Amino acid sequence: MSNSLNRLGNILAKPTRYIATIETVNNNGTTTVIHSDTSKSVVLGDSIASGKVYINDGVIISQAADLPYSEISI
Repeated sequence: MSNSLNRLGNILAKPTRYIATIETVNNNGTTTVIHSDTSKSVVLGDSIASGKVYINDGVIISQAADLPYSEISI
């Protein structure tokens, strides 16, 4: 049974979570956000007006702390 469950879990898409910065809040219940690689996307939710937000599968979940970001190459 667990082998079937593991195979099914590998097939199903895992939720995508990330942090982004709000650019604009749109009139239609969506928000345009900027990602750390400077790309932009439109996500669902308009309850937070500015700052950083947690996004789960294209939906704003909550406000995120505005902490510094750095990337280290190994």
